[in-house]
Amino acid sequence: MSEVFLSYDDVLISPGYSDVVSRQDCDTSVLLAGAGGIFLDLPIIAANMDTVCELEMCKAIYKHGGVGVLHRNLAIRQRKDQFVDVAENGSFCGIALGINELPLMVAHSFLNAGAHMLVVDVAHGHSKRAGSVVESLRGLIDKNGYKCTLVAGNVATGDGARFLADAGADIIKVGIGPGAACTTRVQTGVGVPQLSAVMECSDAMSDYLDVQVIADGGIKTPGDIAKALAAGADAVMVGGMLARCVEAPGLVKEVDGVRLKQYRGMASATAGSRYVEGAEGWVPCDTDVGSVMTSISNGLQSAMSYVGARKLDEFKENAQFVPVSPLSIKENGAHAYS
Repeated sequence: MSEVFLSYDDVLISPGYSDVVSRQDCDTSVLLAGAGGIFLDLPIIAANMDTVCELEMCKAIYKHGGVGVLHRNLAIRQRKDQFVDVAENGSFCGIALGINELPLMVAHSFLNAGAHMLVVDVAHGHSKRAGSVVESLRGLIDKNGYKCTLVAGNVATGDGARFLADAGADIIKVGIGPGAACTTRVQTGVGVPQLSAVMECSDAMSDYLDVQVIADGGIKTPGDIAKALAAGADAVMVGGMLARCVEAPGLVKEVDGVRLKQYRGMASATAGSRYVEGAEGWVPCDTDVGSVMTSISNGLQSAMSYVGARKLDEFKENAQFVPVSPLSIKENGAHAYS
């Protein structure tokens, strides 16, 4: 109990010596693990949430260097049709599936349609049922020679990450309760502060060949994305930052001339969850995917230049965190205006 676990706001990245001449020299690309060999110009994944990522988001985020994941609240046929539409337009996306929807049968349908990324979407990935599903999917993919990356989660500990890696996952999704629309920690008291969770799971994967980590949740700013990658993540899953985009699905309304869009957690009541661990509400619909991705790219390239890193692997090696006091948060950002 003596160890202190940290969230993104608890640290900053310390600047270090740099011989990077221009921020544009910093390469933000990543090759995600698995037989699918997924290349991203920017290590950003649109969250598999029904107010974040469907057809239009998948197309838009792929155009700007990231990738989207179709959520499992879509019917099986809808997910397949949207994936085919995305593929036919020269783009790419992942497909989420649940552990209670006959996952092997569903996976067969998606894999036969050409899916290159399947995401086993479950709140608690360190469980017997989740492990069994991942093992079965690994066998299905390998036996039939599918070129598919298998993502599984969520977990928040090194033991959980090792459990899913041993079951056959190519990429582990990390995060229990840090999401902007998640109330798991409030409802259950369960979770691990996200920065520490990412660090622990990334360290655990250092003993595995080519198993990677996605940091999922807790992202409010481009700086948080830089911290997640510096902590060891290979990619970052984003929900709230993209929910405000015109390309995101969800109800839209106008109040006093301001466009608002629905944003909710996938474990919220209106999303169909029996055990409610998600919030729901409205956010300004005031931006687009291109603007968000440009902001993320610029912030990440700048962060890399501050520690003398031209590639993301160098960024992980060079970046050093410094713990900060609660008062430092007031010092961050513009604070000269009332």
